Amino acid sequence: MIFKCCEWALYHLVINSENLTYCCQSFDKKLTFMENYNGELVDIDKYLKDREIYIERCKSGNYPDVCRDCPTLEERDWDETPGFIDVSVSNRTKCSCDCIYCIISGGGRSDIKKELNTRKVWDVKPVLSSLRDRNMFKNGCHFIIGGGECAEYPKEELKWLIDFVFSINGSIEFLSAGITYSDAIKKALETGETKLKVSVDAGYKKTYEKIKRVKGFDSVWKNLKKYIQAEKKNSKALVTIKYIIIPGINDNLEEAKEFIKKALSIGCKSIEINVEFFWMNENFDKPITQNLKDVLIYFNSLKKQNVYFSGNINSHILNWLKDNLN
Repeated sequence: MIFKCCEWALYHLVINSENLTYCCQSFDKKLTFMENYNGELVDIDKYLKDREIYIERCKSGNYPDVCRDCPTLEERDWDETPGFIDVSVSNRTKCSCDCIYCIISGGGRSDIKKELNTRKVWDVKPVLSSLRDRNMFKNGCHFIIGGGECAEYPKEELKWLIDFVFSINGSIEFLSAGITYSDAIKKALETGETKLKVSVDAGYKKTYEKIKRVKGFDSVWKNLKKYIQAEKKNSKALVTIKYIIIPGINDNLEEAKEFIKKALSIGCKSIEINVEFFWMNENFDKPITQNLKDVLIYFNSLKKQNVYFSGNINSHILNWLKDNLN
């Protein structure tokens, strides 16, 4: 049936350390369906009932207030069959990196970071197994493993997650800082439908350490080279190196060119460009600086080197890109 609805609400599951939600805006409590979460098994029957109520509200145009003006609402012929096509596993929050733009720690707040690195962790395996037993994962379901640093997950747990995803014919995507090397991630790149995304955000060590607030610049590039060698063994694998532009820090051509030089030198086939989330939110209605324009123009000129802009860049920057770079 054709109606206006949200793909996230119908088909997505976000497993956070303290809640289960269906929405990308997981910090909003109105968008969770299990709060104060501690690894309890999901009440599937309740979830299905709530999902049905949501669908009926969408069909009648009576959207929840938090969804009413959301840009993800889309009018199309929806498949109403229940089942997840996308699952984010973020129950672990420990990460040895300390990015100044970290969304999870509120823009790199040290007090939140300390709490995240010491937070009690519950076991995600029974939760995922119970969902599988109720046939809640659609064929080819995409799993994103993030939260804290996925390469710092206990080795046996990470291996279990990879085996689980491949056992249900799913695909897996790792969100990593790349400082800690993981043999399990390397093997996943060699064997299954696997993506790895690593944000380096700098061409020089000094800038990297200012952004990440940890050492490890040389290690990241060495690890990325190993991962890319693994990627070459599997046509279904892809390693993406990201450059998140942070105005005032890395929005200059010298830094950007050095980053691209390093990425291409290790054989990277996918380079993603984004603009820092908090800066975008605070400056969405302000003119773009010349430095930012120059860097965006430079990255846009590298399409043939598989350099592309992230789909979640703020609309005013996207509009500027469309008006000036096409």
